[in-house]
Amino acid sequence: MAVRVRFAPSPTGYLHIGSVRTALFNYLFARHHGGRFVLRIEDTDQERSRKEFEEDILAGLAWLGLQSDEPPVRQNARRALHLQYIAKLLDSGQAYKDPEGSPAVFFKVPAEGETVIKDLVKGDITFQNKDFKDQVLRKSDGSVTYNFAVVVDDAEMGISHIIRGEDHISNTPKQIFLYTALGFPLPQFAHIPMILGPDRAKLSKRHGAASVNEYRRAGYLPEALVNYLALLGWTPADGAELLALPELGQKFDLDRVSKSNSIFDLEKLNWLNCQKIKQLSVDELYKNNAELCRGVSKEILAVIKDELVLLNDIPDKAAVFLTASIEHTPEQKEELRADSAKLVFREIIAKLGDIYYGSIEEQYVRAQALLDTVVQCTGLKKGQVFHPLRIALTAQKSGPGLKFLLTLLGPDKVKERLQNALGY
Repeated sequence: MAVRVRFAPSPTGYLHIGSVRTALFNYLFARHHGGRFVLRIEDTDQERSRKEFEEDILAGLAWLGLQSDEPPVRQNARRALHLQYIAKLLDSGQAYKDPEGSPAVFFKVPAEGETVIKDLVKGDITFQNKDFKDQVLRKSDGSVTYNFAVVVDDAEMGISHIIRGEDHISNTPKQIFLYTALGFPLPQFAHIPMILGPDRAKLSKRHGAASVNEYRRAGYLPEALVNYLALLGWTPADGAELLALPELGQKFDLDRVSKSNSIFDLEKLNWLNCQKIKQLSVDELYKNNAELCRGVSKEILAVIKDELVLLNDIPDKAAVFLTASIEHTPEQKEELRADSAKLVFREIIAKLGDIYYGSIEEQYVRAQALLDTVVQCTGLKKGQVFHPLRIALTAQKSGPGLKFLLTLLGPDKVKERLQNALGY
Protein backbone atom coordinates (compact mmCIF):
# COMPACT_ATOMS: atom_id res chain seq x y z
CA MET A 1 0.00 0.00 0.00
CA ALA A 2 1.28 3.49 -0.88
CA VAL A 3 2.06 5.61 2.16
CA ARG A 4 -0.71 8.08 2.97
CA VAL A 5 -0.66 9.86 6.32
CA ARG A 6 -2.79 12.58 7.80
CA PHE A 7 -2.72 15.33 10.36
CA ALA A 8 -6.18 15.79 11.84
CA PRO A 9 -6.42 18.76 14.24
CA SER A 10 -9.64 20.00 15.82
CA PRO A 11 -10.24 23.76 15.39
CA THR A 12 -11.19 24.11 19.05
CA GLY A 13 -7.93 25.79 20.07
CA TYR A 14 -4.71 27.26 18.73
CA LEU A 15 -2.08 25.08 17.07
CA HIS A 16 -0.11 23.63 19.98
CA ILE A 17 3.57 22.71 19.81
CA GLY A 18 2.79 19.04 20.53
CA SER A 19 0.33 18.94 17.64
CA VAL A 20 2.93 20.42 15.33
CA ARG A 21 5.42 17.70 16.28
CA THR A 22 2.74 15.12 15.33
CA ALA A 23 2.13 16.89 12.01
CA LEU A 24 5.87 17.05 11.39
CA PHE A 25 6.46 13.34 12.02
CA ASN A 26 3.63 12.50 9.62
CA TYR A 27 5.02 14.90 7.02
CA LEU A 28 8.57 13.54 7.31
CA PHE A 29 7.38 9.93 7.16
CA ALA A 30 5.49 10.71 3.95
CA ARG A 31 8.50 12.45 2.41
CA HIS A 32 10.85 9.62 3.37
CA HIS A 33 8.63 7.01 1.70
CA GLY A 34 7.52 9.07 -1.29
CA GLY A 35 3.98 9.18 0.07
CA ARG A 36 1.25 11.77 0.62
CA PHE A 37 0.61 14.03 3.61
CA VAL A 38 -2.97 15.24 3.93
CA LEU A 39 -4.81 17.55 6.31
CA ARG A 40 -8.23 16.85 7.81
CA ILE A 41 -9.92 19.50 9.94
CA GLU A 42 -11.94 17.59 12.53
CA ASP A 43 -14.70 20.13 13.08
CA THR A 44 -17.55 17.86 14.20
CA ASP A 45 -17.72 19.75 17.51
CA GLN A 46 -19.55 22.70 16.01
CA GLU A 47 -20.11 24.41 19.36
CA ARG A 48 -16.39 24.71 20.15
CA SER A 49 -14.97 24.91 16.61
CA ARG A 50 -14.03 28.45 15.60
CA LYS A 51 -12.84 29.97 12.36
CA GLU A 52 -9.97 31.79 14.09
CA PHE A 53 -8.60 28.49 15.38
CA GLU A 54 -8.73 26.93 11.92
CA GLU A 55 -6.96 29.97 10.48
CA ASP A 56 -4.30 29.69 13.20
CA ILE A 57 -3.75 26.02 12.31
CA LEU A 58 -3.46 26.69 8.59
CA ALA A 59 -1.20 29.72 9.10
CA GLY A 60 1.08 27.80 11.47
CA LEU A 61 1.48 24.83 9.12
CA ALA A 62 2.10 27.12 6.15
CA TRP A 63 4.75 29.09 8.07
CA LEU A 64 6.54 25.84 8.98
CA GLY A 65 6.39 24.55 5.41
CA LEU A 66 4.14 21.59 6.26
CA GLN A 67 1.52 22.09 3.55
CA SER A 68 -0.92 19.33 2.74
CA ASP A 69 -0.38 17.53 -0.57
CA GLU A 70 -4.13 17.76 -1.20
CA PRO A 71 -6.86 20.30 -0.40
CA PRO A 72 -7.84 20.09 3.30
CA VAL A 73 -10.82 17.88 4.16
CA ARG A 74 -13.39 19.04 6.73
CA GLN A 75 -14.89 16.27 8.78
CA ASN A 76 -18.25 17.93 9.35
CA ALA A 77 -18.84 18.03 5.59
CA ARG A 78 -18.71 14.21 5.57
CA ARG A 79 -21.63 13.75 7.96
CA ALA A 80 -23.82 12.03 5.35
CA LEU A 81 -21.08 9.45 4.74
CA HIS A 82 -20.74 8.77 8.47
CA LEU A 83 -24.49 8.18 8.78
CA GLN A 84 -24.41 5.73 5.86
CA TYR A 85 -21.91 3.56 7.72
CA ILE A 86 -23.95 3.75 10.91
CA ALA A 87 -26.92 2.48 8.91
CA LYS A 88 -24.73 -0.35 7.59
CA LEU A 89 -23.80 -1.42 11.11
CA LEU A 90 -27.46 -1.27 12.18
CA ASP A 91 -28.48 -3.41 9.21
CA SER A 92 -25.81 -6.00 10.01
CA GLY A 93 -26.88 -6.16 13.65
CA GLN A 94 -23.50 -4.96 14.88
CA ALA A 95 -25.04 -1.77 16.24
CA TYR A 96 -28.33 -0.94 17.94
CA LYS A 97 -30.45 2.11 18.63
CA ASP A 98 -30.95 3.62 22.06
CA PRO A 99 -33.73 1.60 23.81
CA GLU A 100 -35.02 4.85 25.28
CA GLY A 101 -35.82 6.26 21.84
CA SER A 102 -33.18 9.00 21.46
CA PRO A 103 -31.19 9.27 18.19
CA ALA A 104 -28.21 7.63 19.91
CA VAL A 105 -26.71 4.50 18.32
CA PHE A 106 -24.38 2.03 20.06
CA PHE A 107 -21.82 -0.42 18.68
CA LYS A 108 -21.69 -3.95 20.10
CA VAL A 109 -18.15 -4.45 21.35
CA PRO A 110 -16.92 -8.09 21.19
CA ALA A 111 -17.34 -9.60 24.65
CA GLU A 112 -14.49 -12.09 24.40
CA GLY A 113 -10.95 -12.37 23.10
CA GLU A 114 -8.24 -9.74 22.93
CA THR A 115 -7.21 -6.93 20.62
CA VAL A 116 -3.54 -6.30 19.84
CA ILE A 117 -2.13 -3.03 18.53
CA LYS A 118 0.97 -3.83 16.49
CA ASP A 119 2.50 -0.46 17.19
CA LEU A 120 5.45 0.64 15.06
CA VAL A 121 6.96 2.60 17.97
CA LYS A 122 5.72 0.95 21.16
CA GLY A 123 5.64 -2.66 20.00
CA ASP A 124 2.64 -4.94 20.61
CA ILE A 125 0.05 -3.59 23.05
CA THR A 126 -2.67 -6.05 24.13
CA PHE A 127 -6.18 -5.24 25.41
CA GLN A 128 -8.84 -7.60 26.76
CA ASN A 129 -12.12 -7.04 24.91
CA LYS A 130 -14.18 -7.68 28.05
CA ASP A 131 -12.78 -4.45 29.51
CA PHE A 132 -14.66 -2.33 26.95
CA LYS A 133 -18.29 -1.25 27.06
CA ASP A 134 -20.46 -0.90 23.99
CA GLN A 135 -19.44 2.39 22.43
CA VAL A 136 -21.55 5.28 21.22
CA LEU A 137 -21.49 5.89 17.46
CA ARG A 138 -24.09 8.64 17.34
CA LYS A 139 -24.90 10.81 20.34
CA SER A 140 -28.36 11.71 21.57
CA ASP A 141 -28.02 15.11 19.86
CA GLY A 142 -27.50 13.35 16.52
CA SER A 143 -23.77 14.13 16.19
CA VAL A 144 -21.29 11.38 15.35
CA THR A 145 -18.61 10.46 17.89
CA TYR A 146 -14.91 11.04 17.34
CA ASN A 147 -13.84 7.37 17.31
CA PHE A 148 -16.40 6.45 14.68
CA ALA A 149 -15.88 9.45 12.36
CA VAL A 150 -12.11 8.99 12.50
CA VAL A 151 -12.32 5.37 11.40
CA VAL A 152 -14.64 6.10 8.47
CA ASP A 153 -12.59 9.08 7.32
CA ASP A 154 -9.22 7.34 7.60
CA ALA A 155 -10.51 4.32 5.70
CA GLU A 156 -12.26 6.34 3.00
CA MET A 157 -9.22 8.59 2.58
CA GLY A 158 -6.92 5.56 2.20
CA ILE A 159 -4.74 6.40 5.19
CA SER A 160 -2.05 3.73 5.43
CA HIS A 161 -0.30 4.81 8.64
CA ILE A 162 -1.77 6.61 11.64
CA ILE A 163 1.01 8.45 13.46
CA ARG A 164 -0.23 10.27 16.55
CA GLY A 165 0.48 10.94 20.21
CA GLU A 166 0.52 8.10 22.71
CA ASP A 167 -2.42 9.72 24.50
CA HIS A 168 -4.53 8.16 21.71
CA ILE A 169 -3.51 4.58 22.58
CA SER A 170 -6.70 4.02 24.59
CA ASN A 171 -8.77 4.99 21.53
CA THR A 172 -7.01 2.60 19.19
CA PRO A 173 -8.63 -0.73 20.25
CA LYS A 174 -12.06 0.93 20.01
CA GLN A 175 -11.21 1.99 16.48
CA ILE A 176 -9.85 -1.46 15.57
CA PHE A 177 -13.25 -2.93 16.54
CA LEU A 178 -14.89 -0.63 14.01
CA TYR A 179 -12.35 -1.28 11.25
CA THR A 180 -13.06 -4.99 11.63
CA ALA A 181 -16.85 -4.58 11.78
CA LEU A 182 -16.93 -2.39 8.67
CA GLY A 183 -14.55 -4.63 6.71
CA PHE A 184 -11.94 -1.91 6.31
CA PRO A 185 -8.25 -2.82 5.95
CA LEU A 186 -6.41 -2.03 9.14
CA PRO A 187 -3.85 0.80 8.89
CA GLN A 188 -0.55 0.61 10.71
CA PHE A 189 -0.41 2.51 13.99
CA ALA A 190 2.49 4.43 15.50
CA HIS A 191 2.03 6.21 18.82
CA ILE A 192 4.79 8.73 19.45
CA PRO A 193 5.93 9.85 22.92
CA MET A 194 4.55 12.95 24.59
CA ILE A 195 6.39 16.26 24.98
CA LEU A 196 6.71 17.26 28.63
CA GLY A 197 7.71 20.54 30.22
CA PRO A 198 10.97 20.90 32.19
CA ASP A 199 8.99 19.95 35.31
CA ARG A 200 7.97 16.70 33.55
CA ALA A 201 4.32 17.76 33.55
CA LYS A 202 2.28 17.73 30.36
CA LEU A 203 3.40 20.58 28.11
CA SER A 204 1.01 23.49 28.57
CA LYS A 205 0.67 27.24 28.19
CA ARG A 206 2.67 27.87 31.37
CA HIS A 207 5.67 26.32 29.58
CA GLY A 208 5.23 28.89 26.79
CA ALA A 209 3.44 26.53 24.44
CA ALA A 210 0.12 28.20 23.77
CA SER A 211 0.41 28.53 20.00
CA VAL A 212 3.03 27.89 17.35
CA ASN A 213 2.26 31.31 15.93
CA GLU A 214 3.40 32.81 19.24
CA TYR A 215 6.86 31.42 18.50
CA ARG A 216 6.69 33.16 15.15
CA ARG A 217 5.81 36.45 16.79
CA ALA A 218 8.58 35.96 19.36
CA GLY A 219 11.22 35.88 16.62
CA TYR A 220 11.89 32.20 15.97
CA LEU A 221 12.66 30.97 12.46
CA PRO A 222 10.40 28.21 11.12
CA GLU A 223 13.52 26.27 10.14
CA ALA A 224 14.67 26.28 13.77
CA LEU A 225 11.33 25.18 15.20
CA VAL A 226 11.00 22.36 12.64
CA ASN A 227 14.59 21.23 13.28
CA TYR A 228 14.06 21.28 17.05
CA LEU A 229 10.73 19.46 17.05
CA ALA A 230 12.09 16.75 14.76
CA LEU A 231 14.76 15.99 17.38
CA LEU A 232 12.18 15.73 20.19
CA GLY A 233 11.68 11.99 20.31
CA TRP A 234 13.74 11.09 17.23
CA THR A 235 17.46 10.95 16.51
CA PRO A 236 19.06 10.58 13.07
CA ALA A 237 21.45 7.68 12.67
CA ASP A 238 24.41 10.01 12.09
CA GLY A 239 23.61 12.13 15.18
CA ALA A 240 23.43 15.35 13.14
CA GLU A 241 21.66 18.27 14.82
CA LEU A 242 21.47 21.07 12.27
CA LEU A 243 19.13 19.78 9.58
CA ALA A 244 16.88 21.46 7.02
CA LEU A 245 13.40 20.15 6.25
CA PRO A 246 14.43 18.24 3.08
CA GLU A 247 17.30 16.57 4.97
CA LEU A 248 14.95 15.60 7.78
CA GLY A 249 12.65 13.96 5.25
CA GLN A 250 15.54 11.95 3.83
CA LYS A 251 16.72 10.71 7.23
CA PHE A 252 13.45 10.25 9.14
CA ASP A 253 11.85 6.90 9.85
CA LEU A 254 9.84 5.47 12.70
CA ASP A 255 12.41 2.90 13.76
CA ARG A 256 14.49 5.62 15.44
CA VAL A 257 11.58 7.24 17.30
CA SER A 258 12.00 6.96 21.06
CA LYS A 259 9.55 5.09 23.27
CA SER A 260 10.15 7.60 26.08
CA ASN A 261 8.66 11.04 26.58
CA SER A 262 10.69 14.08 25.54
CA ILE A 263 11.46 17.19 27.59
CA PHE A 264 10.93 20.57 25.96
CA ASP A 265 14.22 22.45 26.31
CA LEU A 266 13.91 26.15 25.48
CA GLU A 267 17.68 26.63 25.68
CA LYS A 268 18.22 24.03 22.96
CA LEU A 269 15.55 25.66 20.79
CA ASN A 270 17.21 29.05 21.29
CA TRP A 271 20.62 27.59 20.37
CA LEU A 272 19.19 26.10 17.18
CA ASN A 273 17.49 29.39 16.33
CA CYS A 274 20.79 31.21 16.78
CA GLN A 275 22.54 28.71 14.46
CA LYS A 276 19.82 29.04 11.82
CA ILE A 277 20.08 32.84 11.90
CA LYS A 278 23.85 32.54 11.38
CA GLN A 279 23.18 30.45 8.27
CA LEU A 280 21.12 33.25 6.68
CA SER A 281 22.72 35.83 4.43
CA VAL A 282 22.43 39.46 5.47
CA ASP A 283 20.24 40.09 2.42
CA GLU A 284 17.83 37.29 3.43
CA LEU A 285 17.67 38.53 6.99
CA TYR A 286 17.13 42.11 5.88
CA LYS A 287 14.49 41.30 3.26
CA ASN A 288 12.39 39.03 5.49
CA ASN A 289 12.46 41.25 8.57
CA ALA A 290 11.94 44.74 7.18
CA GLU A 291 9.99 45.99 10.20
CA LEU A 292 12.61 44.83 12.72
CA CYS A 293 15.40 46.22 10.54
CA ARG A 294 13.90 49.69 10.22
CA GLY A 295 16.75 52.20 10.52
CA VAL A 296 19.34 49.41 10.67
CA SER A 297 21.88 49.38 7.83
CA LYS A 298 22.99 46.13 6.24
CA GLU A 299 26.48 46.83 7.55
CA ILE A 300 25.18 46.96 11.13
CA LEU A 301 23.05 43.86 10.55
CA ALA A 302 26.11 41.98 9.30
CA VAL A 303 27.97 42.84 12.52
CA ILE A 304 25.19 41.89 14.95
CA LYS A 305 23.81 38.88 13.03
CA ASP A 306 25.87 36.24 14.81
CA GLU A 307 24.84 37.63 18.23
CA LEU A 308 21.12 37.20 17.57
CA VAL A 309 19.23 34.49 19.42
CA LEU A 310 15.80 35.68 18.26
CA LEU A 311 14.91 37.86 15.30
CA ASN A 312 13.29 40.21 17.80
CA ASP A 313 16.76 40.90 19.21
CA ILE A 314 17.65 42.98 16.14
CA PRO A 315 16.51 46.39 17.49
CA ASP A 316 18.22 45.88 20.87
CA LYS A 317 21.48 44.66 19.37
CA ALA A 318 21.51 47.50 16.82
CA ALA A 319 20.69 50.17 19.43
CA VAL A 320 24.34 50.69 20.39
CA PHE A 321 24.99 52.03 16.87
CA LEU A 322 21.78 54.05 16.54
CA THR A 323 21.11 55.66 19.92
CA ALA A 324 21.87 59.37 20.13
CA SER A 325 23.53 59.20 23.55
CA ILE A 326 24.51 56.67 26.18
CA GLU A 327 24.42 56.73 29.98
CA HIS A 328 27.27 55.50 32.13
CA THR A 329 26.92 54.15 35.67
CA PRO A 330 28.86 55.79 38.52
CA GLU A 331 31.21 52.78 38.51
CA GLN A 332 31.84 53.15 34.80
CA LYS A 333 32.51 56.87 35.15
CA GLU A 334 35.13 56.07 37.78
CA GLU A 335 36.84 53.66 35.34
CA LEU A 336 36.81 56.28 32.61
CA ARG A 337 38.57 58.83 34.88
CA ALA A 338 41.76 56.75 34.92
CA ASP A 339 44.79 58.49 33.39
CA SER A 340 45.41 55.52 31.10
CA ALA A 341 41.85 55.71 29.78
CA LYS A 342 42.16 59.43 29.07
CA LEU A 343 45.40 58.81 27.22
CA VAL A 344 43.66 56.22 25.01
CA PHE A 345 40.71 58.50 24.24
CA ARG A 346 42.97 61.41 23.21
CA GLU A 347 45.04 59.16 20.94
CA ILE A 348 41.91 57.81 19.24
CA ILE A 349 40.43 61.29 18.73
CA ALA A 350 43.70 62.54 17.25
CA LYS A 351 43.96 59.76 14.69
CA LEU A 352 40.24 59.18 14.00
CA GLY A 353 40.27 60.86 10.59
CA ASP A 354 42.57 58.15 9.24
CA ILE A 355 39.69 55.64 9.14
CA TYR A 356 36.77 56.98 7.14
CA TYR A 357 37.40 56.59 3.41
CA GLY A 358 37.25 53.74 0.91
CA SER A 359 35.03 50.66 1.20
CA ILE A 360 33.56 49.52 4.50
CA GLU A 361 35.94 46.55 4.55
CA GLU A 362 38.90 48.90 4.08
CA GLN A 363 37.63 51.08 6.93
CA TYR A 364 37.47 48.03 9.20
CA VAL A 365 41.12 47.27 8.38
CA ARG A 366 42.21 50.85 9.13
CA ALA A 367 40.15 50.94 12.35
CA GLN A 368 41.94 47.80 13.55
CA ALA A 369 45.28 49.31 12.55
CA LEU A 370 44.43 52.41 14.61
CA LEU A 371 43.66 50.25 17.66
CA ASP A 372 46.96 48.39 17.26
CA THR A 373 48.81 51.71 16.91
CA VAL A 374 47.28 53.08 20.12
CA VAL A 375 48.38 49.95 22.01
CA GLN A 376 51.93 50.40 20.69
CA CYS A 377 52.30 54.15 21.17
CA THR A 378 50.81 54.22 24.68
CA GLY A 379 52.70 51.17 25.89
CA LEU A 380 49.50 49.95 27.57
CA LYS A 381 48.24 46.39 27.61
CA LYS A 382 45.44 45.59 25.18
CA GLY A 383 42.91 45.27 28.02
CA GLN A 384 43.84 48.76 29.26
CA VAL A 385 43.07 50.12 25.80
CA PHE A 386 40.12 48.07 24.67
CA HIS A 387 38.08 47.84 27.87
CA PRO A 388 37.75 51.57 28.67
CA LEU A 389 37.25 52.33 24.98
CA ARG A 390 34.32 49.91 24.81
CA ILE A 391 32.81 51.34 28.00
CA ALA A 392 33.17 54.88 26.66
CA LEU A 393 31.56 54.03 23.31
CA THR A 394 28.80 51.66 24.45
CA ALA A 395 28.50 51.60 28.27
CA GLN A 396 28.65 47.81 27.88
CA LYS A 397 31.25 45.21 28.80
CA SER A 398 30.82 43.18 25.60
CA GLY A 399 29.36 43.46 22.14
CA PRO A 400 30.53 44.08 18.57
CA GLY A 401 34.24 44.28 17.86
CA LEU A 402 35.84 47.68 18.42
CA LYS A 403 36.86 48.02 14.77
CA PHE A 404 33.16 47.70 13.84
CA LEU A 405 32.14 50.20 16.52
CA LEU A 406 34.69 52.80 15.43
CA THR A 407 33.70 52.43 11.78
CA LEU A 408 29.91 52.18 11.99
CA LEU A 409 29.39 54.77 14.73
CA GLY A 410 31.11 57.26 12.45
CA PRO A 411 33.54 60.03 13.36
CA ASP A 412 31.02 62.39 14.94
CA LYS A 413 29.53 59.88 17.40
CA VAL A 414 32.90 58.39 18.30
CA LYS A 415 34.38 61.84 18.98
CA GLU A 416 31.32 62.96 20.95
CA ARG A 417 31.31 59.86 23.17
CA LEU A 418 35.04 59.97 23.83
CA GLN A 419 34.93 63.68 24.66
CA ASN A 420 32.01 63.00 26.94
CA ALA A 421 34.14 60.36 28.72
CA LEU A 422 37.01 62.82 29.00
CA GLY A 423 34.61 65.24 30.62
CA TYR A 424 34.22 62.96 33.62
